Amino acid sequence: MKQKGGKGYADKSKPAGPRVVNDKSNAKANDKPKSAGPQVVNNKLKPAGPRSTVRGPPVPVLVSILIGFISTSIMASSLIRLGPQYLEPIYGNVLPNLGFFHGVVISLVLGGILGSIYWQRILAACEAGGPLTMDTKTGRAIAAAFDIVASLTALAPLRATYMFKWSDALGPMWGPLLTQSTLTFPVFVAGGFVVTLGASRVSYNPQAPGRQAATTAACLGAMAICIWVGQQTAPGHSSCRGVLVNATYAALSGVMVKLLTGHQEDVDAAVALEKNPAEHVDNAPEKQLVQLRERQLRKLRFVPTVAFVFCALTTLLTDSACSSGLVARGNVDEFKMVYRNESVTGWVSVTDDTKRNLRMMRSGHSLIGGRWTSTGDSIFGVFYYADAVRMIKGRESNPASNRRMVEDQPEGWTQPLTRRSMRGSGSERALQIGLGVGVSARSLHSMNVRVDVVEIDAAVYEAAIEHFKLPKRLNAVYLTDGRQFIDEAASSTYDYIVHDVFTGGSVPASLFSQSAVQQLQRILKHDGVLAMNYVGIPNDKRTMGHVARTIGTSFAYVRCFAEILEDRDTMTNMMFFASAKPLEFDISDDLLHIIGKHTIRGRVLGGMLSNEVDVSGFVDNTDLSPITDSWNPLPQWQVSTAIQHWHAMRGMVSTSYWLNY
Repeated sequence: MKQKGGKGYADKSKPAGPRVVNDKSNAKANDKPKSAGPQVVNNKLKPAGPRSTVRGPPVPVLVSILIGFISTSIMASSLIRLGPQYLEPIYGNVLPNLGFFHGVVISLVLGGILGSIYWQRILAACEAGGPLTMDTKTGRAIAAAFDIVASLTALAPLRATYMFKWSDALGPMWGPLLTQSTLTFPVFVAGGFVVTLGASRVSYNPQAPGRQAATTAACLGAMAICIWVGQQTAPGHSSCRGVLVNATYAALSGVMVKLLTGHQEDVDAAVALEKNPAEHVDNAPEKQLVQLRERQLRKLRFVPTVAFVFCALTTLLTDSACSSGLVARGNVDEFKMVYRNESVTGWVSVTDDTKRNLRMMRSGHSLIGGRWTSTGDSIFGVFYYADAVRMIKGRESNPASNRRMVEDQPEGWTQPLTRRSMRGSGSERALQIGLGVGVSARSLHSMNVRVDVVEIDAAVYEAAIEHFKLPKRLNAVYLTDGRQFIDEAASSTYDYIVHDVFTGGSVPASLFSQSAVQQLQRILKHDGVLAMNYVGIPNDKRTMGHVARTIGTSFAYVRCFAEILEDRDTMTNMMFFASAKPLEFDISDDLLHIIGKHTIRGRVLGGMLSNEVDVSGFVDNTDLSPITDSWNPLPQWQVSTAIQHWHAMRGMVSTSYWLNY
């Protein structure tokens, strides 16, 4: 028998009456829904507005956003320097910077657009009642972005090496940009995505969209400032290892964000359980299944970190750019590498060309010197122009001035020139700024001139000593910045200054400004001579005019001689000579006979006077503005020279040599 009140029976002891759904007659006044009414403030009525239900991100998500902001700024600051530096061995030091800044800005903007789109998707999913909260989705997206950045950056050197193989086909203009699109630009896209997404969450306030947009813009502006400050102060890294450091930083940032996001997911689950305990009890088996799946997926979130470690180790062990010193792939075709080191000016290497029987020193995408192994002569003749600083009429250093009258000989007869007469007394001092392989320093040293060398790159000096027979007993060697040295050197110290700082397709602009030339004039003696090598195009009247005018503001006499003058529209080495006294060179047949007319040195000095470039119209032209530290357009003006230099280097030595650094 079924009990009373069971299924199918009514409780007759309490007859069922009509059920009251909404009894307005019994409703009390205080049971009415409360509306936002006026408030009394200072005895005055103040209308009450709607309460904002928007809350800021919880602490774990806020910390994740802060990690994203800081990490992105640090990586971007570093990669802005490392990007062009990594391409310098293949494209020089000018061309990788062309369009690079615009590419960075476009990448950040693109990342910002993607971040805004993804934020709108998060809002749409939350409004549709998705299982994940807004904060969880934000944290997961930031962590995923860091995982992508870590793996892409770890493999960037290998991608760049592949792109370098196409450098001849891509050319010096498009090659750097297309290579950067696989090397650094994806990182900037991810950075813009992370910062925009984080800024959107922090500033989320649908009731004040204007304030939200302003906060997002402020965050992006703060990121730009942080990137600029970091780029100015970030320590230097070797190119490949610097890229891997950034990849590691991205991976660690991703791990921290994942841990914080996982904690936030646990908090969100606990809050949901507290709000709807009945729902969780009714669906206990299903909920347990979902939680188990979530725990398993959470473990898989660290798989990208393992993938990053694999990518980083692959790059470190297989890419020769990640290790200094000689490597197995150093010998390619007819080239045998005997020295290799990455230093402050880039990759410095010494290679023997067994086919042409010469030895070359390379710095980045430039040959800064070399010698024929059979004769020991320089492969670049312009370096011998510097010897002419001691071949000026009216100077005691001129070998012709050292001839002595011989007794019992007709009047006017002088002693023939000898090698001994070419040597100085030992009182002359010379300064060479920019060593190269040391051709000029070695030549002046052989003439009994006390030579001081200023070279910014210790690797260049080491290679010159070990592989190009640079004398170890020079007067002094300063491994420092040339501009800093001449600013601090004592006045009236040197009889000669040899200034040769061209490398990679350009010259350091700070060493060609008016103040730099004034310092050079200050540390020279009253009749001292400056020999300044400049690589450019003789018919480039704009650049040549301003350079000559800048030198002319400090020196009364300026002359210029080109290494090759067959085509005035082609890049060539040009040596400017400057002094406070007239520059009349005395390069006689007797002198050339002592030097050796048929040697490279003799032929170069013998043809120097016929290769003069007339700059007299520029030196005294007051309409031309001298180049100053505050107005120095040389970096922009040297683009055409850099392009010609790139083609000249590829024509001088095969591509396989340039790809092997």
